[in-house]
Order: sequence, then structure tokens, then C-alpha cells
Amino acid sequence: MLHLIRHGTTTTSGKTFAGRSDVPLNDEGRQMARNIMRQLAQDPIDRIVSSPSSRAVDTARPLADRIGLEIEQDPRLFEIDFGDYEGLAKAKLGLKLRKSHAFEPIPGGEALIDVWTRAGDFLRTLQPNEGHIAVVGHFWLNRMIFGHMSHMNFDNACRSRSYRPETGSVVALTMAFGGNALTRP
Repeated sequence: MLHLIRHGTTTTSGKTFAGRSDVPLNDEGRQMARNIMRQLAQDPIDRIVSSPSSRAVDTARPLADRIGLEIEQDPRLFEIDFGDYEGLAKAKLGLKLRKSHAFEPIPGGEALIDVWTRAGDFLRTLQPNEGHIAVVGHFWLNRMIFGHMSHMNFDNACRSRSYRPETGSVVALTMAFGGNALTRP
């Protein structure tokens, strides 16, 4: 079982592009992290793997402390690198990421296909016998993991409306090696 978690809210959530910026959780985000801990504290979590961003690590920390696990940080779980768009207001820029940067990198940053590749590389390191893994990531990274685990192709993962992770959300995916992933909210 893979518990796919999006980090809690920050001061930039929904307002500016903060892919690689190390923006901390705000009070609401810290409360979300505690809620995630309560939600998953009774599940048999065997590993916690997080993006190195402090907002992701700090979302994982209450759960890790509660169940006594170390947080493994994996740079493949970083959010898309928004490059020159980092820190710009989303409303002002009006970026159509799926249309403009699916394959063409953002100036100074990445394309969505790069995030897709990193997500797939991460998933290929998981083993069928690893048990329950909590993975704390970001909007686009989590969408790409979900797409891989649901056996979507890249285009469908980008366009799908079936999973649009909200901050502080958790979705459980059955790691079905060689078959379709099953989800439960």
C-alpha cells in the first residue's frame, strides 16, 4: 500500500509558483500534518519517504515521530522546477503548464515529462514486499505517481481530472505490480 500525501498549506499555496522554493508550512499546514498523523497513525506504515522540501518533510514529521520512523528524503520527489517562473503570481502569469510545458522545459526549469520520468524512476525502486509506504510530495509529482500507478500514459496523467491532490490530502493506492492500482480515499 502506498499512501500518497500532498504537503500541507503554505503562505504561497495557490498563489505563487513555489516548485523548488523552500517555503515552510503555515499554521493551517501544520494542523494538516497533525491531521494526517491521526489519520494514518493506526495504519501499519513501514517507510516514510518525502520530498526534501521543508513543507513536505514537516508534513511527514508528526507521523514519523508518532510511529518512530525516520523520514527518508528523495530528490526525485521534488515538485516541478518552475525555473524563471518560480515566485511569480499564478493569476498574473496565467501559465498553461500542460499545453506549454508538457515536453518543452519552462525557461530555467523542467517540463512535465521530466517529473513523469522522476516519478517512474522512484516507483521502480519499490519492491512488492515493502508493505505500507507513506510518500509525501507535491501537486504535479503526486499526479505523476498516481498516473504511473493507475497505468495511464503520460498524456492521460497530465489531462486526467480523476486525481487533483489538495494540500494536506492522502490517497491510498494498492501497489499492484503488473496490474492496475486500486485507490481508496
